[in-house]
Amino acid sequence: MRKFGRAGWVLAAGLWACAPGARGGDAAAEALMERVRMSMPEVPLELGASLRVLDPAGRPVKTVHATALLTPTATGRTARYTLLDAFGGILEEMQVTLGDGRAEFAFARGDPPRPAETPDLFGPIEGGEISWMELSFSFFWWPEPRIVGTEKVANRWECQIIEIACPPEYGEGWSHIRLWVAPAYGAVVRGEAWRGGKAVKRFEVQSVKKLRQVYMVGDMEVKNLETGARARLKVGRMKMVSPDYSPAELDEFNAPVEW
Repeated sequence: MRKFGRAGWVLAAGLWACAPGARGGDAAAEALMERVRMSMPEVPLELGASLRVLDPAGRPVKTVHATALLTPTATGRTARYTLLDAFGGILEEMQVTLGDGRAEFAFARGDPPRPAETPDLFGPIEGGEISWMELSFSFFWWPEPRIVGTEKVANRWECQIIEIACPPEYGEGWSHIRLWVAPAYGAVVRGEAWRGGKAVKRFEVQSVKKLRQVYMVGDMEVKNLETGARARLKVGRMKMVSPDYSPAELDEFNAPVEW
C-alpha cells in the first residue's frame, strides 16, 4: 500500500496573549507550521468548491463555483485555482507557487485565461468576503512564526496559537495573522487577520473532510469583523490524481470521511 504524505492537515487559527505583530520566530512554531505545510499527499490533489456570499441572516445570496489543483514540489507546492461562471466558463484563474518562505502569484482572466494584472490579494473575490490570501492559505508559508499561547477551540481542538507578521512585499492589507493550530492533526482550525492593532477578519472551520491521511476543510466561514459581512467556503469533491494507481486503489483512496 502506498503512503500519501505525512500527518494530515486542516485549516485553523487562534487568539494569543502577546503584543500584536511581534517579529522573530521560534523553533517550536516553525516545526508545527512545517507539519501543516508538508502533510500534503505525494500526488496531485483535485478539489471542487464553492464560494458563497451570505446575507446578514446567513442565507446564501450568490455562489461562485471553483476548482483547485494542488501539486507537491520539492520545496512546497503549486496551486491553481479556477473560478467558474454558472455555465462552467472560466472567470478568473490564480496560480500560486509556495515554498522557501514565500508565495508567488500569477493571475489570468477570461476563457481561455489570459495573463492579467494581479488584483488586491486582500480584497474580495467576486463581491464576497473571501480574498485570494485566504483561499490560497499562502500565509502558511510566511516566515518567523511564533507560539504566543494556547486555547481550546469548539470544545474539541487543543490548539497552539501562532502569530506571523505579514511580509512587507504584500503591502498593508494586514499587519499579521494569528492561527489556531491543532497539533494532534497538524492542522489549522481558526484564523484572525489583524490591522491597526485589532482583528479585522476571522475565518473558522465548521466541518472537516478526511481523504486517507489528508485533512481538508469541509466548510469554513469567513467574517469581516468591521462590517459583520460573511461568506462561506465549501469544499465538495476531493480526488487524488496519479497514473501510478489502479482504478480500484483510486476509488478507495478517494472516498472522503466527514466529521
